[in-house]
Amino acid sequence: MEARKLTFQEAWDSSTIFFVDEELEDEIDEKVAGLLRLSQSSHIAGAGEKDAQDVIAFLTDDPDGLDVILRDIGLSNEKFMRIISLLRKTGRISDEFDSEWSAAKIKRQLANAPSFVELVANLLLDGKRDQELSVYIPRYYLDKLIYREIGAIPPALREVRYKEALIGTYGGRKGYKVEAKIQAKLKEIKRKHGIGYEQGSSRFINVDLDFAIPTLQDPWVIIMSSFQETTSSGQTTKARDMFAAYTSIEVSNSRHKENRVFVNFVDGGGWLARKRDLERLVDQCHYFVNLQNLDMLEDIVLQHVPG
Repeated sequence: MEARKLTFQEAWDSSTIFFVDEELEDEIDEKVAGLLRLSQSSHIAGAGEKDAQDVIAFLTDDPDGLDVILRDIGLSNEKFMRIISLLRKTGRISDEFDSEWSAAKIKRQLANAPSFVELVANLLLDGKRDQELSVYIPRYYLDKLIYREIGAIPPALREVRYKEALIGTYGGRKGYKVEAKIQAKLKEIKRKHGIGYEQGSSRFINVDLDFAIPTLQDPWVIIMSSFQETTSSGQTTKARDMFAAYTSIEVSNSRHKENRVFVNFVDGGGWLARKRDLERLVDQCHYFVNLQNLDMLEDIVLQHVPG
């Protein structure tokens, strides 16, 4: 495909709203199926009233036990991590609060600290009734801490809840999958023409580069990429970094009479929802690329990397 600067209308018309990758879909389905099997094999997930000792055993014996309970009560991992931070900060958990525990750290504590797992079990079962917590935790989140009262959840609803809880993982993995497509194209170019690429920080730009061709120290083609199916606050930062990269290359070209180029790879329905930002991203680059015209990269590299 011949290298050329797309018009905004061409970029708009060729954009992909949803990226479909069967391998990723299967990966998410497998994770959900594993949680469903665990929930179905545990008698605490049934209609009967939950017992604290059963919940303690469930949290202790299986590292995914916490995930199952949080999905069943509809509380995200992130909000649960905030609640644990609150308990540490207020002294309910006897640990100096200097940084937030990750989900993995919390699970390790559940497996190794009996007093901690007992506190968490009772929090999940009856936290809504804790008058002291009501001062610190919004009712919207506190009201979810009622696992004792959760009856049998229909399998279809449980599956939907488990998938919704993985939306962050799903979105992040999609970004990696799209970036892998760019990388595969660059590997093909290297195989055919012997022109390599690198990733990381460069003397040219004060942000990490997604791809620098042929090297970080002497990049003639710089690619920054962003795929967004939904809108997020991170888009503002990414757009700012992309604009800074383009400006730096323009200044360098003007000063040294060179022809280095900046390529914006931007795609996904989240950018279509921010039409004005997308217009700027199409305008503020030497070349604009998305999934539909990824083949343009080969001609861009051949035109701009010195032989």
